[in-house]
Amino acid sequence: MFRLDRQHDEESLGCHGAKVCLQTEGHSLWSELNKERCRRLENLGRMTAVGRAVLPDLSPAGFVVDPEALNALRAERAVWETFMSFSPLYQRVRIDTMQRKKKWPEVFRRRLAKLIENTRNGVMYGDWNDNGRLLGY
Repeated sequence: MFRLDRQHDEESLGCHGAKVCLQTEGHSLWSELNKERCRRLENLGRMTAVGRAVLPDLSPAGFVVDPEALNALRAERAVWETFMSFSPLYQRVRIDTMQRKKKWPEVFRRRLAKLIENTRNGVMYGDWNDNGRLLGY
């Protein structure tokens, strides 16, 4: 994966007018946050055919929740109800950030515990909406 800087041509990478544009290799996993950025660009008419050609599955079916994470969130009814009251984007970004570390069990468990604790307290934490740009576009 590489980040676009000023010396690269945005148009050739498929994200005309975007301040930050990501191009991933075929084997790279796209974060839910980056997928949402692409949905926004598409919705705003700023995604080119070149960009569309490399997009991953942006459908709801393209995001699968790890069963261990799902069971942990459902273990406490109040936590689950609070989590389900949060924005679907927040839910996907937080779960994605955590389950990307499944290969590192200690990090995975620590992130899961942080998600549960914050949810228990009714707190949505972290950068999950690009300072509001990904809400209501």
